[in-house]
Amino acid sequence: MAGSRFAESYDPTGAHLDDPYPFYAEARRSEPVFHSPRLDAWVVTRFDDVDAVLKDPEGFSSAHSLRPVRELYPATFAELANGYPPKPDHITSDGEAHRRLRAPYIKRLTPGAVKPMELAIRERADALVDSFIADGRTDLVERYASPLPVATAADLFGIGSGDVAAAKSGSESLFLLGSADLSEAEEAHAAREFVALQHVVAGYVRQRRAAPEDDLVSDVVAALAPGEEALTFDQEAEVVGTISSTIGAGHITTRDTVGNAVRTLLRHPEQWELLRQRPELIPNAVEEVLRFEPPVPTLFRRATRPATLGGVDIPEGGDVLVVFASANRDEDRYPDADRFDVTRTPSRHFGFGAGVHTCVGAPLARVQSRVALQVLVERLPGMRLHPDHPIRLQASINVRGPLALELHW
Repeated sequence: MAGSRFAESYDPTGAHLDDPYPFYAEARRSEPVFHSPRLDAWVVTRFDDVDAVLKDPEGFSSAHSLRPVRELYPATFAELANGYPPKPDHITSDGEAHRRLRAPYIKRLTPGAVKPMELAIRERADALVDSFIADGRTDLVERYASPLPVATAADLFGIGSGDVAAAKSGSESLFLLGSADLSEAEEAHAAREFVALQHVVAGYVRQRRAAPEDDLVSDVVAALAPGEEALTFDQEAEVVGTISSTIGAGHITTRDTVGNAVRTLLRHPEQWELLRQRPELIPNAVEEVLRFEPPVPTLFRRATRPATLGGVDIPEGGDVLVVFASANRDEDRYPDADRFDVTRTPSRHFGFGAGVHTCVGAPLARVQSRVALQVLVERLPGMRLHPDHPIRLQASINVRGPLALELHW
């Protein structure tokens, strides 16, 4: 398919990784829906067009929402064969299957259910700061933004402390497979880490089948495979798959929201100073970060019938990449869209998607992000980005956040 020179230049994990926003602004002006040969997908950049896709889950399927940006290496498939076969989860399913797979998570992740967790999250955040505050410097991703939501997810699912490291590395590896341009060795390692997580989760699934507890693993097992008999292999594969992916989605989005928040605030020191003076703006600041630097910049959808977006015809079976990161800076939707402003009146954005696939864990992610910023404002008000450490972002199409964030105070 012939494409414009503009469309052929699109490189979301390379040239357009660090600062894609000028490219997206040009796309919204001149070619808001274009076909990317690199991705073999139509890239959708304007708010209204992204909204139209997400509001039509029957016309745009989520079954391939995390499809690889390129074919995986043969060695990767060999490693994955040691685990469970892929099954749809609540991210990669449609219709009744999506509702069934999503249902077990809703009860524990409503704003009301999340509220009582806030004190424990605050205590954990304070303890993490206690562990490095005397050092005068830290990598905030490694020591704070990542371990905070990982530990919260482990508590929620009922994962023991001895398995938290496997839950972290395995779920992060899952979200790299296919979304990042890894070397053959890196990709095989990620596959091994993910398979290790599958087997850890499978152990909990069998335990909770035999003796349910008050945790999300028990809830998911009971909802997706009601009864008391031993699970079939297919049932176990489905339960293990949805729990493994949800653990990752739960902590990775929060890690990146906190990382993006600190990176953006410290690059706009007047905004950081404003939060120090007016901490009541922190909930606003979280929403502005989700708009300005969303932790999930893009997702795929697949057209189930011919469609027209932005005047461009999409064939049945065509893949569509909805670019939340671009839609969130659409000038027709947000005044002065490229300005980061923690006093901006919050309005609807795609920081956690939209429609029936809105992130089920968004209430918990918001609470954790807010508490994380509150603790930093109170306890490390003088923190600064380390000038000798350039900030590298994850080279992924589906997640966006700093790999490390070296701070000093």
